[in-house]
Amino acid sequence: MEFDAGGGGYLFPVVVEKGRYRLVRDYWRSIWPVVSGRHSRAPLDERAPLFERLALMNCRMDGVRGQTVPNMGPADPERWLGWWREAKLARGLLRHPSTGVRVAGCRVLLELGGWGQDECWEQLSEMERAHLRDGGATCCFPEDIAVARRRREGREVGTEWANHPERGARRLLTTVSNRRQRAAFCGLYLKTYPGDTDHGCPAERTPPATMVTEAGDVPLAGAWPGH
Repeated sequence: MEFDAGGGGYLFPVVVEKGRYRLVRDYWRSIWPVVSGRHSRAPLDERAPLFERLALMNCRMDGVRGQTVPNMGPADPERWLGWWREAKLARGLLRHPSTGVRVAGCRVLLELGGWGQDECWEQLSEMERAHLRDGGATCCFPEDIAVARRRREGREVGTEWANHPERGARRLLTTVSNRRQRAAFCGLYLKTYPGDTDHGCPAERTPPATMVTEAGDVPLAGAWPGH
């Protein structure tokens, strides 16, 4: 299935049955908001799941200056990407030249809640932080960040590690903003998964970031291309 999302706005995935169009499924009325601007096609190709392609498209900025992005909450309702890929994409958006894109990327990280993915708070200016609540978003006030960090400081590394046996969740733990905990989680991760390179270790390393191209989400080293 191929489609053209060149106009942005909303996408209606359909299939043809007996010469008539039918919506693919009744999910939010099968209306998919395209919040990332103009695109001629979604990333990847027809071999990839449709909802994975759509989720990636909503994180694809194509380096367009002046891009503004509303609340990206509906960007991945089917959860195809998972929290680890989503966090890396959000950190990529933080390197975009547009204030609206950077704010949207930081909001995604902050709304991950107790996962400690909040280092972007210091990366935004005071004016940019005020825009985190644009579009009716409830995130985020300074006191919210302070409370979340106090709660994280009180967590026991070994217990949290044991409570999250999924590798994707443990990858997130290697990028928590608490440096003491991050170093401990990195020690556990490298010991448990020797040879795995998809993580945030060592703890002194800048957490990994990705950007979306036609080939999918790829590593982003340094600043956003063209910036």
